[in-house]
Amino acid sequence: MIKYELRFRTTAIILVAVCFSQLAACSKAPVPLPADEPVVSGKTIRFPVGSSTAQRLLTAPVRPAQKNVLSLPARIVWDEDHTIRITSPIAGRIDQNLVQIGSSVRPNQPLAYLNSPELGSAQSDSTRAQADLSQAERNLVRIKELLAVNGVAGKDMEQAQVDLERARAEAERTSLRLKSLGAASTVDQRFVLRSPIAGVVVERNTNSGMEVRPDQSSAPLFVVTDPSYLWCWIDAPERVLNQLHPGMKVILRASAWPEETFKAQIDFVSDALDPISRTIKLRARLHNPMRHLKGEMYVTAELASQTQGVLDVPAKAVFLNNHEQQVFIKSAEGQFILRTIVPVASSDQWVSIVQGLNKGDEVVVDGALYLQKLFDENSQSQASVQPPAALVKLSAQ
Repeated sequence: MIKYELRFRTTAIILVAVCFSQLAACSKAPVPLPADEPVVSGKTIRFPVGSSTAQRLLTAPVRPAQKNVLSLPARIVWDEDHTIRITSPIAGRIDQNLVQIGSSVRPNQPLAYLNSPELGSAQSDSTRAQADLSQAERNLVRIKELLAVNGVAGKDMEQAQVDLERARAEAERTSLRLKSLGAASTVDQRFVLRSPIAGVVVERNTNSGMEVRPDQSSAPLFVVTDPSYLWCWIDAPERVLNQLHPGMKVILRASAWPEETFKAQIDFVSDALDPISRTIKLRARLHNPMRHLKGEMYVTAELASQTQGVLDVPAKAVFLNNHEQQVFIKSAEGQFILRTIVPVASSDQWVSIVQGLNKGDEVVVDGALYLQKLFDENSQSQASVQPPAALVKLSAQ
């Protein structure tokens, strides 16, 4: 009996100790957050008063556009009015290449020789047609002489005239065929690829022994252009379309020539937007006498703009997030708000916008990526504590 009483008292003491320990744990104050820890709520980040981290975030004001200029991305291409893409009108085999990429050529200068049985057949047809024409002419003269002495019937005269017309037509056809190919009538099967214009060979897709067929869709055998004349394709946003028109002056800048500018003039505005980039294509012509600009070079095109309400934001403040251009603005001391902006042009130092900010807004120029990281971490933590859909459904039931 005494043993049972002692065991009961021991158990009671243990239970009382456990209860006191649990009460002490419940009454303990929660661990305070670090004094510099920010709070993320919606699109706003708040730092405690006097936060050293918030003080290290540098800001700069949004200002009205200082220059009424749009800086747009652009690409240099060959001027198609001074470019020729050369293919072969007949089948054959490349016997000899006469030029290399970068070679300067004159008008009608040979570029390559082809051995073409098809050309040989055309030359043979022309020679045969000329012989038949001569024979038909002699035959008509003989028939006329015989007809004068009643040596032949009138129908023979008519037949001779018909034969002569047929021979003349065939001779004309075969001659025009050779003329269109620029080939001689001598049967040699040698076709010469020539450059119709003066310029520079910028592309060559031929090798000795290569078979060429005009019915095969492929790259041109040669591309010859005059690089002193160029086109510039400019990508402009849809929002500034009402400010663009043919005849506008354009200033081009290239990273290869930072101290030099190039003048161009818009001569074409596309009638359709690019379905992917949602930009409008502008074409500008320019003269390139020093040949500083090269084909397929990327440049920046500067156009005078009359758009009202354009603001300039420091380029360091802008970052890309889910295909959107965004910035952080300082709304109060230690408080920052995420904003999405609508840019219309950009340069190395400034981004011109038409929507998203107001004049005088303070945007974060140093520390924006840190604030974005806080948002991302907050979004991930919220996603991790989100209950599964099945549990939500069960709790609703």
